[in-house]
Amino acid sequence: MPARTARPTPHNTLDAPALPGLPTVLQGRRWWLLLLCAWGVVVGSAFYVHSLSLRAQSMTVALEGARHMFQMVVLTRTWNASHGGVYVPITPQTPPNPYLEDPQRDVVTTSGLALTKINPAYMTRLIAAIANGQTGAVFRLTSLRPLRPENSADPWERLALATFEHGAREATTLEPSERGLQLRYMAPLKVQQSCMACHAKQGYQVGDVRGGISVSQPYAPMLQATQTHLKEDAWMYLLIFALVALGGWALLELLRQRWLDLIQKAEALSASQRQLLLAEKMASVGQLAAGMAHEINNPVGFVTSNLATLKDYTAQLLALATRSRAGLATEADFAQADFDFIQADVADLFQESEGGLARIKTLVGQLRAVASVDTQTSPWLDLNEMLTHTLALLRPQLGPHAEVVCEWAALPQVPGVAAHLSQVAGVLLDNAARALSAPGRITLRSGCEAQEVWFEVSDTGCGMPPEVVPHIFEPFFTTRAVGQGSGLGLSQAYELVRAHGGRIEVRHSQPGQGSTLRVTLPTHRPEPLETQA
Repeated sequence: MPARTARPTPHNTLDAPALPGLPTVLQGRRWWLLLLCAWGVVVGSAFYVHSLSLRAQSMTVALEGARHMFQMVVLTRTWNASHGGVYVPITPQTPPNPYLEDPQRDVVTTSGLALTKINPAYMTRLIAAIANGQTGAVFRLTSLRPLRPENSADPWERLALATFEHGAREATTLEPSERGLQLRYMAPLKVQQSCMACHAKQGYQVGDVRGGISVSQPYAPMLQATQTHLKEDAWMYLLIFALVALGGWALLELLRQRWLDLIQKAEALSASQRQLLLAEKMASVGQLAAGMAHEINNPVGFVTSNLATLKDYTAQLLALATRSRAGLATEADFAQADFDFIQADVADLFQESEGGLARIKTLVGQLRAVASVDTQTSPWLDLNEMLTHTLALLRPQLGPHAEVVCEWAALPQVPGVAAHLSQVAGVLLDNAARALSAPGRITLRSGCEAQEVWFEVSDTGCGMPPEVVPHIFEPFFTTRAVGQGSGLGLSQAYELVRAHGGRIEVRHSQPGQGSTLRVTLPTHRPEPLETQA
């Protein structure tokens, strides 16, 4: 048998030849590119979600800043309104408020200092001017019906004030401006009792939306900080992608190499098992040939001896006939030839030789019956007849201490390969004979149940302990001494029975009480019927 060479493993290509037993994902490295793309999609999606979260967080921080500014202005206005306004010296920065109708708007102290009243709206404008100069944030008081024309709402503020009339609590947006992107925020101001002194004449009531405070603050610095963080995070995500991709590729390569090595070892093991099975078959054939040689040699021996005697008789008679034809024969010559004995002995010799040849013919017929592998010309077989022929062929190998008892039941024919089932029966009979350490009995039975037929081999031998029974059909498992068995007989029998759609099982086995193994076969042909060499 030619030596098997290891399958070459491609190392520098993305594609590899299809290998049986190798998972699809490991067949070619092009599948790894799909995994790499999938991992890239996962990392990219994670980064996209992270960027959205970071932008939303930046927006939330900016929005909270605008809300806090709004709340501080509202608190300041509330403090002012709770004191009925505050008086400050009149300066170019704080001139009297022309829109404040209050007879006590302007007063003079006893020391001659001129003061003017600062109401909440005026205070809001003054604080807004300071904030715009120092922080860049702009907020202003606005209304749909302002007393001061400069407080008129712009288009965005008018839209926001309209939503406040319908119950909105705040409005926000990002808009471009001359100083870059800015966040605009606005929340409503509702009329309180302290506001009625100035706004009652406009028809407002307590709880109405008087207007709102619009806050605008630069968003570009926060956006720039967000972009900086996103760039740093992008490098981190790219590093994670690269590390996992390289690690995954290396692990897949290692797994692929290990799997290829496993396939090669499995193939080598399979080749070794096939060689052992072939050796087991050859050993069975050798055992059968030895038995056949013994059975055939006996009739061949006495047929050969008979032919020698017949040859001697023929030579005597031909010599006498030749002398008689030449006129040289005497009465002494005829008296020397015992024609009566020769006549009787020749008849016995011919009868004995015919019996021996008939015995040889019977043995050859039995051998042909169990060696048939043509499932097309012989798709069905008589199980009892096959067992009878097998027993006749193996009887000399069972030994003189084995008493064989056959208990046949009427069986329907079954589909199968006679040679294979005969081999199964031979394995069971051989194991039963080996289990008999002293004179004992081997019983061969057959039977039929439902849509199945069965035969079993029982012996009165040594039996098997419970821990051995589950392993007897495993390849290379044997209880015999080293060198006395390959452990493949029952394993091969198991596979042959399974190929016929049947099963083989241990019906009974106890140490010192013998064993019973049964083979069950279906009466219908399994699809497909596997045949094995």
